[in-house]
Amino acid sequence: MKLFKMAYLLAAVGLCIPAAQAKPGKDDKSPYAQAVDVFVPGKDNSYKSIRIPCIVNAHGTLVAVAEGRQSPGDQSNNDMIVSISKNGGKSWSKPTVAVAADGGSSLGNPCLLYDPEKKLTILMYQRYPKGVSEQGKVQPAPGFDDPKRTLGCFIITSKDHGRHWSKPVDVTRTTRHEDCSITCSGPNPGVVLTQGPHKGRLVVAFNEAPAFGNWHITAAYSDDHGKTWKLGEKSESGKRVNEVSSAELPGGEVLVVSRSWGGSHRAVSVSSDGGETWGPVTAHMDLPSPNCQNGLTRYSFDNQAKYGNKSRLIFSACEPGRKDGFLKMSYDEGQTWPVQKSIGPGPFAYSVLCPVKPGIVGMLFEGRDNKILFAPVSISWLTDGEDAGIGTEETK
Repeated sequence: MKLFKMAYLLAAVGLCIPAAQAKPGKDDKSPYAQAVDVFVPGKDNSYKSIRIPCIVNAHGTLVAVAEGRQSPGDQSNNDMIVSISKNGGKSWSKPTVAVAADGGSSLGNPCLLYDPEKKLTILMYQRYPKGVSEQGKVQPAPGFDDPKRTLGCFIITSKDHGRHWSKPVDVTRTTRHEDCSITCSGPNPGVVLTQGPHKGRLVVAFNEAPAFGNWHITAAYSDDHGKTWKLGEKSESGKRVNEVSSAELPGGEVLVVSRSWGGSHRAVSVSSDGGETWGPVTAHMDLPSPNCQNGLTRYSFDNQAKYGNKSRLIFSACEPGRKDGFLKMSYDEGQTWPVQKSIGPGPFAYSVLCPVKPGIVGMLFEGRDNKILFAPVSISWLTDGEDAGIGTEETK
């Protein structure tokens, strides 16, 4: 996969194909116009704010998770709340609590995975103790042995596609480096590798730091369906890597695209060994980085006939000011992103993506009226009819 890494380095110095710009979609077929409510503060719940969405396709059931907050702040006695859809995102269940905060703590950074072999939905998240916040006067402490100051990492699992969840399991010691006080899983879906020597491995990418600011990329991974976890090495620090998104590359490599705090372009890095180590962290000139998280998903590989034997990665983000969301698509494993289209004008902040069915990708995002919305995105719509996203057999 050296070709991919060279391409990212070329992109870092601007030697890449510029993305095609499209005018904002204003017709009623735009994803924003079709978006439906998933989480609404105060509707069927008691939360003043609901933020930081994540989504996964669990064998045809869409599972959406977010932070249910008692106030707008990042650490506001947050619960992990869940809603599910069994009809491709057309309608959603009333929110339920997957796991509640305890003792004034705050739960955050939801990261979902679906293990198809075990038919198991996994949610990883972090726990801030009461009074501790990422940027507040009392910040998390390094190490593992101060329960009033240290940040914990936990998983819960569901065997019925998000309807019921297990009790939390503390995995802090195998998912956070001891000298780092701050860590964040995603907030984006994790990756289940489908190719290469680590096929079946679960990979959760993190940004991590001894203190707020000088972050690096790392990953936790499991080769036994989430029973136990191992922690990979740290990437180089730099490019102010912050919230991360990940996708599988051919051969089981992992691409991470990161928010770049204070930077103008997203930071990217590639792991050639399933999350154990990371290559150079470089800025990608095709991927702008306003001060907001982004979404990323693998839609198809070039050896999947039902998707037309084309590689497709899809990226979601917003314009400065957290508005006017847009999508990009890459046909060359993220080297360039020639397809770009507005999803429609309006408030748009954190977003996540997942494949729904051939021809459709789902987008869960923070949008109008402080709601978290879901919109189906047709590959045909995204490409103005030039690519249906499916093979010929699927059209018969």
